[in-house]
Amino acid sequence: MTAVKAGKATISAKYNKKTYKCRVTVKKCVITECESAFDSVANMKIGWNLGNYMDANGNWVQDNTPEAYMTCWGNPIVDESLFKKLRKMGIGAVRVPVTWVNHFVEDGSIDPTWMARVKEVVDWVLANDMYCIVNVHHDTGAAEDSMDRWLFASEDNFNRNQELFSMLWANIADEFKYYGEKLVFEGFNEMIDEACNWTDCSMAAAQAINEYSKCFVDTVRKSGGYNATRNLICNTYAAANFENALYFYSAPSDSVKDHIIGQIHFYEPYELTMNESGGTTKEFTKEDRDLVDAVIDNAGEAFYTRGDRRTPIPWIIGEFSMANRDNTAERIKWFKRVISDAKKWGATCFIWDNGTPENMGYVDRIGDNDPYLDIIKACVEVAR
Repeated sequence: MTAVKAGKATISAKYNKKTYKCRVTVKKCVITECESAFDSVANMKIGWNLGNYMDANGNWVQDNTPEAYMTCWGNPIVDESLFKKLRKMGIGAVRVPVTWVNHFVEDGSIDPTWMARVKEVVDWVLANDMYCIVNVHHDTGAAEDSMDRWLFASEDNFNRNQELFSMLWANIADEFKYYGEKLVFEGFNEMIDEACNWTDCSMAAAQAINEYSKCFVDTVRKSGGYNATRNLICNTYAAANFENALYFYSAPSDSVKDHIIGQIHFYEPYELTMNESGGTTKEFTKEDRDLVDAVIDNAGEAFYTRGDRRTPIPWIIGEFSMANRDNTAERIKWFKRVISDAKKWGATCFIWDNGTPENMGYVDRIGDNDPYLDIIKACVEVAR
């Protein structure tokens, strides 16, 4: 049940011909300013992604129910026990990637059954005293016949979809406007241009990213409640860490100070961490370590001047992970290096977990048979 105003009420329910009553007192909601973006990032410590779950997307999914989408990429339905376990492991924040495109209704609002499932997960995260990030995920990304992408980094796309994008965020913001400061919004995931450029971007494409970020921030702020000062995450082009993506990026001007967070993703070097179509590299070499150091230092220096009026903004690595090639010791070395390097710049890292131990799955989502607990432990220890 949801309270509509402050006051006292009696809730009655009948069960087996008996009436049960519960007296409740609803206190007036006092909105205070959320903690600064710098404090939020620092307090998160180490994060984890509920990947390939609420972000799962396919126009081939036959049963148009939340459960069909949540399981269509092979993951089970989770419950609160997962988040209790994550907290016990030492995880301080959970990023909840969400794809919305298959859940619009005719007036542009969100299917209430889908929103309810998103809210359920958010409530579980927050109830276990972790930060929670909710985003717009596979609504962006490479164009594919099997997936309904609609957000791309171009002026034409922004002009065409600005109204729907704003409506989407107005819906999300209104649903969570009275949730406290530990809920953080991320405008969009890895937005790229229509040509699907992942390794470079034009100034025009980066400008479209900045325009989408400004639209996101303005829309959320207008909704009031805690959203007036909620910390908001604005990504680079493709959430990438290459030079153009970083230096064409500009955090949007905001109606409040110190509540914008930058984000990149980190899968470097590609042959070691990602290349699923033939990568065989297993060892984390000195050359790899030097590359990790250089890329993260470059990002840290860039975000030092990316804020409004060229001021520093805090940032996170919203995804980082390394493909499993039966090389757990080398994976641990890589994870620890990335976290240590990011920590020097005050950045928090979020492990990407797709639920598949053969690839990038680390935590058992419905039991205690956690396949790579040593990796999680190492990440938590270094991040403290």
